[in-house]
Amino acid sequence: MKSLTFFEKILFYINSLLAVLFLISLLLPYVKPSIFPLLSILSLFSPLIIIINILFVFFWITKLKKEFLLSFIVLAIGYGTVVKFVNFSNNTQYISENSLSVISYNVRLFNLYKWIDRVGVDEEIYSFLQDENTDIICLQEYKKNNLQLSSYNYSYEFLRGKNSNYGQAIFSKFPIINKGSIDLESNSNSAIFSDIIIRNDTIRIYNIHLQSFTFDKNIQLSDINSRNNIIVGSVSNTFIDQQNQVEILQKHIEKCPYKLILSGDFNNTAFSYTYNKLKDNLNDSFIKKGNGLGITYNYNFIPMRIDYILLSKDFRVNKFKTYKINLSDHEPIFSEIIF
Repeated sequence: MKSLTFFEKILFYINSLLAVLFLISLLLPYVKPSIFPLLSILSLFSPLIIIINILFVFFWITKLKKEFLLSFIVLAIGYGTVVKFVNFSNNTQYISENSLSVISYNVRLFNLYKWIDRVGVDEEIYSFLQDENTDIICLQEYKKNNLQLSSYNYSYEFLRGKNSNYGQAIFSKFPIINKGSIDLESNSNSAIFSDIIIRNDTIRIYNIHLQSFTFDKNIQLSDINSRNNIIVGSVSNTFIDQQNQVEILQKHIEKCPYKLILSGDFNNTAFSYTYNKLKDNLNDSFIKKGNGLGITYNYNFIPMRIDYILLSKDFRVNKFKTYKINLSDHEPIFSEIIF
């Protein structure tokens, strides 16, 4: 520390704080939000904490300062956590007739309320899905309309709401022999599944959309402390709701007689209790074959990976991709799987 300038000392104190926060974040996947709801909120900022710690490593190296060891060591300790967001996997691909391609995409009601200020966003999304031509499509925040995915002969749409016009959908090129919904005890979130037959094999596809973050727009937020308390309370309650939904899903998954693919919008990061419980005994296709930053959603410039394709360990992940098409608040993700 003696060799550091005053400015560098301040930076190192900030670096130390972020290193400690990263170490704390390593515990988050194992802590139920119902026990420590405030601590669980840290999982939302874990991607940012990782990025800043990486930047500190490079900063101190360029300065030829041994202080780079602080972030370097904590990142090395948490390497298994870092690759949940920043990953560089090998590009080896396998050739097999027994492959299955999947896209999962939160389409935000096909821009129903004009979040993107232009006409035809819904047509652009449908065109994208048709062009990608995957075997399976899982859509969240789906709204039924007159546009058709003509390449898909089989589908399951689960719609709800006042006029039963929004929900989730699974589109398949293979026969669906069974399908159903799972009650997550929520008015706006749900999970569905379809059992499909592929070359004499049966695979279950789950498409889930967990509890979203909601804020009461009628509350006066002129007072900063009140606003922060409302936001923290809302996020904490959301995490507790997600915990309950995950427990419901786990019971359903435990009874599944087939190999499975679990895809969807988890509304939480890969550093959370929610993700950790759902990933139990499953592989994450991003960790297996993803490259770069796994960003599927940006909230006020905070990069997040909250959309996933998880799968039984009997499968092998051949490819993974996150698209950057900016047709929704989420980005679609793709995986090719060998079984």
